[in-house]
Amino acid sequence: MDIQWLRTFVSTAQHENFRKAAEQLYLAQPTVTMHIKHLEELLGISLFERRGRNVHLSQAGRRFLPYAEGMIHTLETGVHDLESWRQGYRKKIRIAVSPLVAASTLPPIVSRFLAEHTDIEVAIEVMESLEIGEAVIRGSADIGLTRMRPPQVGLHTQKLKEDPVLLIVPHDGSDFETAPHMDLEAILQNHLILTHNHPEYWDTLLNVIRIKYPRIRTMKVSQVYITKRFIEEGLGISFLPRSTVIRELMEGRVLEVNPDDLVLPVASTYLVHRNETEEIEQFMQFIIDFYS
Repeated sequence: MDIQWLRTFVSTAQHENFRKAAEQLYLAQPTVTMHIKHLEELLGISLFERRGRNVHLSQAGRRFLPYAEGMIHTLETGVHDLESWRQGYRKKIRIAVSPLVAASTLPPIVSRFLAEHTDIEVAIEVMESLEIGEAVIRGSADIGLTRMRPPQVGLHTQKLKEDPVLLIVPHDGSDFETAPHMDLEAILQNHLILTHNHPEYWDTLLNVIRIKYPRIRTMKVSQVYITKRFIEEGLGISFLPRSTVIRELMEGRVLEVNPDDLVLPVASTYLVHRNETEEIEQFMQFIIDFYS
């Protein structure tokens, strides 16, 4: 059995269309048809029911699909494992990390760790903080680095750092030391507040702001790097963890404003894990030492 026949079968099952499967696999459409025909001849049963230009899985096709997906996954996992072994890796750590952490503190951590542990492969998946606890629970990640405390039972969670939240506004071209004082009420009422780029503090913070300044306008922007770009372009302002805007502040691309009559929250970073192996313990200790 040719593994490409299985890939063609799975893609055709997903799209229910030979042309779309051919586009996904970078094959000619007659080649897709031929692969399906060969697989059906080998199995001795029809996997699809033809209905005009579209096809639908037959009862046999639906029964065979999970096995085909499993064979492809097993092969790809084996090839990846062999390639990792060939490159000198003997162990692997899978890290689920929030976009905020991935864009700020993670690069120097991973860089230094890999330099000291050349036999350990590190695989990183960026996902929203809400998803990280579940990824560790189900075993698809060994370690989670998240900006919110996960609600799942059975996880070991450690707070690594508290990060002050700053009010960040577009740079007006003035020198920091000679720039005129910025009135908070005018800032809040004359700019869109770009919200919900952090999973923990926004709802509470907005409630506090609305009590004092009820005429504010908001726009949800879920990613910090997009929020920062919008601020640089003058589209709005936001309240962001300090670690995420250090470079932009140093380079003068944005400004920090001190909101005298607002008590700003702090943003926390959490280390999450469930099981411990030698390499997981090594990486966790590396992270703890880095944040310390």
